[in-house]
Amino acid sequence: MGYQNVSLEDFVGRWVTGKDRRRATTIEIRVMDDQPVVCAISNFDGELADVRDLISSDAEIRFAAEWQSRKTSSYRLLRSDDGLVVHQTVSDTDHFTRDLHPDGSHKWRSGILHVAPGHSAGGSLRMAIEASDRIDAVIPFFDDLSCGPIDSDDPSARFDWWASIHGDWPRNDREERFWRRLDASADKLVIWFSRHSAQEHAFFLALADRLGDRPFHIIDVTGIQVPIERPGEKPRLSRPKQAVAIIPESELASLLGTERPITRQEREDAARHWRKLRSENAPIRIVTETGLVSAPADVFDHLLLERATKEWRKVARVVGDAMGYNMEPYIQVGDMMLLTRIVALVESGRLIAHGDPWSMRQCEVRLPG
Repeated sequence: MGYQNVSLEDFVGRWVTGKDRRRATTIEIRVMDDQPVVCAISNFDGELADVRDLISSDAEIRFAAEWQSRKTSSYRLLRSDDGLVVHQTVSDTDHFTRDLHPDGSHKWRSGILHVAPGHSAGGSLRMAIEASDRIDAVIPFFDDLSCGPIDSDDPSARFDWWASIHGDWPRNDREERFWRRLDASADKLVIWFSRHSAQEHAFFLALADRLGDRPFHIIDVTGIQVPIERPGEKPRLSRPKQAVAIIPESELASLLGTERPITRQEREDAARHWRKLRSENAPIRIVTETGLVSAPADVFDHLLLERATKEWRKVARVVGDAMGYNMEPYIQVGDMMLLTRIVALVESGRLIAHGDPWSMRQCEVRLPG
C-alpha cells in the first residue's frame, strides 16, 4: 500500500531491516535546511559509508553508498504505510522499520565505537549493547598478537605465519579492513582489554602504538569485580575478571559508560613497550607481574608434558587440561599454539602419537616408556 501525502519529514528516523541485521545496513535520515542528511551504516562493524549522488523529493530519496571495500551500493527509498521500502542495487528489495526506544522516541547512532580484543569479545559486547538499548558500534580485532612474528608492518607476514601452522587459514583482508575502519572513524574510540590476558594485553599495546597521539578511552577490566544480583540471593561481587572475552553479556552491560580517557603517559608507555616487544620479535608473549614479556616457543611445553600420561589421551584433552591449568592468575595461550607444541614434542620424541598430531580430536598421545 502506498504512503499518501509524503514529505521529507516522513523519512526521518533510524531504519532497520528484519533480515540478518548484522549483515545488513542501517539507514539514518535527518532533515537540515529542508534537505535530507543520510547515513548508511554497516551493522557488522559500524562503518559509515561515503554517501554520494544524493537526490531527493517528497516522494523518494536516492543515493549511492561507497564502502571501504570499494563496493558501492545504490539505494532508492520509498515510504509505505508499514515503514520504508528500500530498493538496493537494481533488484534487492527490503522493508525497513523505524528503530525506536521503548518510549517511542527516535534512536540515533551514538558516535561511539567500541574496539574489542577478539571475535568472542566483540560478539558479547554487541549483545550487551543491544540489551542496553544503546546504539554504539563495535569492531573486533581478530588476530592474536601474543604469538608469532610482529616485526613486519606487512599484514601478509601474519597471514603467512598463521597459514604455516593452520593449512586452511582463510586468506582475507579483515585485519587491513580493521585498521582502515579505525583510521577513518571520527567516532569516540573506547578500547576494551585486560592486562591479565596475553592476547588482550598485546592487542592494547599494539593499538596504543598504532593510534599515536589520537585520543581514545579505555575500559580496563583487569581484576574488576562486577555486582551480581540473582533472585533469592544476596547481592555479591563476581570473581576478579581476567579477560573481556570471558565476561558474560549482562556483566559487560554494567560496564558500559565507565570508560575513561587514557593519559598521555599511559599511551606513551604502552607504545614504547610494544616497540620493545616488536624489536625482540619472540615466538610467544606472556603475562607476568611486570607486564607482557617475550618468551621462547617451548615456554608451555612443561604444562603439556605434565598433563600427558603413559596412557593414551586425546590431544584435545591434553591441550584443554593445559589451558585450564594455566588460566590462573593469567590467561596466557590459546589451543592452536599449544597444538603446535604437541606436534613439536612428538617430532622430538618427548611424546608418542597414535595418528596425526595435528588432528586434535582424533589423535592420541602419551609419554614414552
